[in-house]
This record gives sequence, structure tokens and C-alpha cells, in this order.
Amino acid sequence: MPEKYVQVDGIATFLRCVGRTTLPERPPDLSQGETVVCLHGQAANSGFFADTLSSLAKAHSPLAFDFPGHARSGGLDPLGSIAALSKHTRGLLAALGVERCVLLGGQMGGMAALETALEAPALVRALVLVTSAAKGNVPDAVVEKWRAIREGKARREFERAGYAAAATPDVMRKSFMEELKTDPRVVHQNWLAVRAFDRSRDLARIACATLVVIGDEDAQNRPGSDALAAGIPGARLAVIPKCGTRVPLEQPEAFGDALLAFLAGLPR
Repeated sequence: MPEKYVQVDGIATFLRCVGRTTLPERPPDLSQGETVVCLHGQAANSGFFADTLSSLAKAHSPLAFDFPGHARSGGLDPLGSIAALSKHTRGLLAALGVERCVLLGGQMGGMAALETALEAPALVRALVLVTSAAKGNVPDAVVEKWRAIREGKARREFERAGYAAAATPDVMRKSFMEELKTDPRVVHQNWLAVRAFDRSRDLARIACATLVVIGDEDAQNRPGSDALAAGIPGARLAVIPKCGTRVPLEQPEAFGDALLAFLAGLPR
């Protein structure tokens, strides 16, 4: 899978793409099907979408990138807010010459995708919001846990919570290893950014086609997904069987099938 860096506001942003590519700092070939841009969650990175890019590669032009401060992108600190993540996304798309695309976001990335659709509607042809919400209802316990890890007062340990009962050890190991690539300081700040986000009163303004995706065993995030599906005009809800919070990793084939069906139905 081709990889390269793109400079956005002085930050080297790590990008994954598919198909034919070009020299570093040059946009990849995005001529096939829909340009689908994947935005990762608060403890994740573009590696979470490797299977998604492969699923879409035959018919479309998918991309995934690491937000600043995450995994292989530059910057020691996160951007600090969902609005800033959206601005960085728009800067990356401008650098690549993308004028219209499908935004696919997971958790925090879904919030950034939603923010982008509200602030730059001409840029967003469609939305795919995975395990996300319009309002960041983050328990204090989560913020305090990551504060303790950030300050070295607690260990960053693997947790079984959030995975479906059928999740394999390989899937859980892959997820945990990807999550370790982002500094706890960044994850803690991301949770604060998610908690501060609230676009729940603006959902009726979303005019593009929208697919909301949730795992059938993700009871914690289901209310937020249901609210998105109910609040965005014409939005569809896809519930992925035998799946928890990490949809692209836990059920990549079912997720890929749902994406392909949604993209095939977009108006031409």
C-alpha cells in the first residue's frame, strides 16, 4: 500500500493511499470512483483503515491519514479541538487538490467529518460516521484514567471492554499495538476535545447522503449513533453483526460490504 507525507500548515502528515501513486509530496491518482477520506479516532491512526482501503481499492480512491501528533505524522501535540481537526483535514484535501469527497470518520474522526460537512458543505459529497456522535458524552472516569496514564501514575494496559464476544486475539492484539503508537498525552487531550464537542443542534443542516455505522454489541455508543441517524435528514443506520467499538478492525468484510453498497447508491 503506497505511503507518503504531505505538508499541511508546516506539519508532515502521513498518508496512505491505493493504486498508482506519484513522487513524494505529489497527490496520488484519485480518478477512480469516489474519493473516500478516512479519519481515525482518538486513540487510533490510519492503520485502523488498512482493510477498509483494500476493500474499496477496486472501485474507488480511498485515503487515510494520521492526524498531527498521532503515529507517523509530525507534531508532538494534538490539535486540541474537533474544529482544528476539521481545519487540518480541509488543508490536506486542498494540498491534494480534492474538491469533493466522501468523508469516513470513526469516533473522534466522525466528529471531525461532521464538523467539516457543516463548515464546508461543498467539499463533502457524503458522510460515513462510524461509532460516532454529535455530542461528546465522555465520562469523567475516562478523562481521569488517561490523565493518570499521561502523568505516569497508571499503566497503559490492554482492556477487553469494547470488543465483541467474537473478537479474536489477533484482532485485539492488532488494535492494541496500533493504539500504542500514539502518546498518552495526545490521547488524553483528544478525549477532552471529544467531550467539548457538541453539534447536536445542527444535524438538520446536514444535506449530504449519510451512513451511520455501529457494532451490534456496542451498547455504550449506540445512543449517539441512533441520535445521528435520527437527526440527519435521510441518514441510514447500518448495524454490523458480531461487532463492538472497533468496526473496521473487528468486521472488515461486513464493514467493506456496507460501504460499497452505500457508495454505489450515491446519486451521480
